[in-house]
Amino acid sequence: MHLLEVMNPVARQRALESPFQTTPRPRSLDGKTVGLVWSGTHGGDVALKRAGEMLQERFRGVRVNFYTGGNYPTPPAVLRQAGEECDAVIGATAD
Repeated sequence: MHLLEVMNPVARQRALESPFQTTPRPRSLDGKTVGLVWSGTHGGDVALKRAGEMLQERFRGVRVNFYTGGNYPTPPAVLRQAGEECDAVIGATAD
């Protein structure tokens, strides 16, 4: 009898190793502040700004704060600031 060992060739994603704990999603974004965190990669700002516009069209009184991380991964201080100032945070990269 032969033993077959299957290995996963995919590396762990850095996002899965975040030192930050996530909080439960709010039931609604009405009247909430949403942080948009951009890592600085090409096109990510465009996608995030459009997402912010769509959230403002869909939810009443939602406020949007934009944060620039400067590089990937976004520095912990920027993530911490967004988490403290906002009810929900969306992060994006693009290329």
